[in-house]
Amino acid sequence: MSAWEINDVYRSTLISSNSSTGGKIYQGPPINTMDAANTFEMFSLRAEKSVQGVKSYELLVHLTYFAPWRYYESANLLNKPASTFKVLSREAGVCEPQGCVFKELMAIQLTDTFLREQMNKGFQVRISSKTGVSSDLFVPAQYLQGYLKAVDGPKN
Repeated sequence: MSAWEINDVYRSTLISSNSSTGGKIYQGPPINTMDAANTFEMFSLRAEKSVQGVKSYELLVHLTYFAPWRYYESANLLNKPASTFKVLSREAGVCEPQGCVFKELMAIQLTDTFLREQMNKGFQVRISSKTGVSSDLFVPAQYLQGYLKAVDGPKN
C-alpha cells in the first residue's frame, strides 16, 4: 500500500478538545462502501485520550438502508463476537417510491493493543441484524497506520 494513503488518513484525522474532560478526541476520516444488500456503510475510528494520556478507541459504524428495519444487534471482530457492541441510535428517514430509508449507528470498543496488532494487515468486522442481514466491513492497514500516527502525535 502506498505511503500517500497513510498520509491522507493522518492528515484527515480531526483532533479536537473534549471540553468536559480536558482530553483530546481523534476522529478518523470515514470509509464509505456499499454492499450487496444495498446498504450504505460509513465507518471510522474514534479515540479519546485523557489528560493522563490513557487512550480509548471505538469503531463507529453508520449503516443506511431501505425498509424494513434490520435491528443490528451484534458484531464479530476477526470471527469472534465483539463483547462491546452497542447501538447508539436508530432513525427512520425519508420515504421514497423504493421504500423508507433507515439508519443505525453502532459502536464497537477496541483496544490500543488490538489496533497495533492489526496495523500491518487490517481487520474485518461483521455486523449482524435480527433479520439475518449482515454487513462485512474492512478497516485496511494503511488506514490504521495513518490513524495511529495521528493519535500518537509527532515524535520528539
